[in-house]
Amino acid sequence: HKTNTRGNMSNSKDSKEFESPNVKITKAEIFANNDKSRSVNLQAADVLQYREHMFTDSVEVSFIFSDTGNNLDGKSISEALPLQTTEDFILEIQDAKKRKLKMNLNVNKVTPLLKDQQKENVMLTLSSEEFIRNEQDSSKVRERFDGKISDHIKKIVENNLKSKLFKLEETANNLNFIGNKRRPFYTIRWLQKKSIPSKDGKMGDSAGFCFYQTSNGYHFESIDSLFAKKPIRKYAFTGIPKDEGQKYDGIVAKYKSNLNITANSKLRSGAYNTKLIVFDPFNCFYQVIDQSAEETKKGITTAGKGLPVLNQKFSETTTRTTYVFKDTGTLPAGDVKQQVEKNEEETFEVEKILNQSIRRFNQLDCSAMEIVIPTDFELHIGDTVTVDTNSLADGSSGKVDKTTGGKYLIFALTHFISENKGSTKLGLVRDSIGRKVEESGFLTK
Repeated sequence: HKTNTRGNMSNSKDSKEFESPNVKITKAEIFANNDKSRSVNLQAADVLQYREHMFTDSVEVSFIFSDTGNNLDGKSISEALPLQTTEDFILEIQDAKKRKLKMNLNVNKVTPLLKDQQKENVMLTLSSEEFIRNEQDSSKVRERFDGKISDHIKKIVENNLKSKLFKLEETANNLNFIGNKRRPFYTIRWLQKKSIPSKDGKMGDSAGFCFYQTSNGYHFESIDSLFAKKPIRKYAFTGIPKDEGQKYDGIVAKYKSNLNITANSKLRSGAYNTKLIVFDPFNCFYQVIDQSAEETKKGITTAGKGLPVLNQKFSETTTRTTYVFKDTGTLPAGDVKQQVEKNEEETFEVEKILNQSIRRFNQLDCSAMEIVIPTDFELHIGDTVTVDTNSLADGSSGKVDKTTGGKYLIFALTHFISENKGSTKLGLVRDSIGRKVEESGFLTK
């Protein structure tokens, strides 16, 4: 699954089109690797860009500062500290409403940008400690795991990454496996596709979790639970009547909407109709299972009114087939006697998980939009917001567009700060089309 909603330094110009004042860096301190008592205050940075994304293993900060050569012991920071990557970095930023975002990060990359006789511009790429720890051999997942997948996630985050989960949603299914010296993030990504939600989604109809990091910490939540969340902000684009403005938390400065469906790509990925062919080599059991998104829609929780309705001539047949051997009697839990008794139990119930997960991940960005709003450090990926735009239909002046409007999941987030001004760019997605009726109580009918 790919998405282009992630921000980068090249789109900083777009973020500058709407900037809110009094957004500042309140703390930016970097520490020498060989002597923690030696540190430099970089609070007067030129540019800061903070990013969160649902499909990355760490938050990321691009931090640009001017090194004038008289910061530490009369030398440049690069020379005196010196800058060698992996340095500890304490970051604290504050928006106009004094909402703060705090993180302890590490330098992942040092990029010299421009140098003359008086100064040098340097960009530090900062990431979480866990992102770098993931590369250590001592962090690799080696042991055997029995039981619920959510328990495995907790154990890997705490024992291998030396971290904590901010939010952990319990899975409905178990999975026994051996780590085989895989890296922690690889193992977690492998497990998230095999997880069934214990709420908001029905076993056999839905599967798939997201593992992501915000400034609060790591989250492990099902796709269905993410879309089931209540919106924490309500935004309006231009065209909303003035008397309706009080019902919103803010006005969108820049808006770009996209019905993010490429027909042949979505069909090929198996977003709507899939076929599963199962074979058990021990007893020659063979089964073909056809399943469509329409059949399972009552067992999933969507953000919008419903899944897209495709042309009937393209929706009556499967578009992706997966082949799998049944995993029976592998790694049963318990002592020898208990393992023998469980020799016919399935380790991974493919009929209830595999294609369901494929469909949910590929339905994730059915609708997408990108908006720029005043800086808000309370927002994070994994939150949901409501966005309304005006309808262009004849005689609908002052009314909202009921197709594109409604609840969206924050999939990507970028905060941009420069010269005590800032903006927030949100990459929003949802798995369905149209607005749910229950969400429109505060809107213009």
